[in-house]
Amino acid sequence: MLDSRPTRNDLIDWETTDDGDVQVIIARQDNWKIRMLSKVFYIPKQRKITLDELGSEVWQMCNGSTTVAQMIEGLSNKYQLNRKEAEVSLLTYLKTLGEKRFIGFALEPSERGSGRGGASGKKWV
Repeated sequence: MLDSRPTRNDLIDWETTDDGDVQVIIARQDNWKIRMLSKVFYIPKQRKITLDELGSEVWQMCNGSTTVAQMIEGLSNKYQLNRKEAEVSLLTYLKTLGEKRFIGFALEPSERGSGRGGASGKKWV
């Protein structure tokens, strides 16, 4: 896990605000249930989630080239956390982003063992 490289989902739009925070833009799904509900309730076409300073910094580091171990080291140095505090907090946050499918974890070809990777030779987990 520590050698994996978190990568943002290319299908999710995001922008940086004037304050330097990141806003993740989630488009509304378009299926019959949502269309039916939108006739009764107001459902916006998109939703913006604003990340705080630390969340924005982690989001920026999820570029596919920074490993989780490098992220932990950088955060522990910048915010004067011991390694275990930074590791637990970061892994919990990355798990949340992964469950929401905002990010994926790319593995290098030598790390993936058997299985098929994408066109880049990396495998998503």
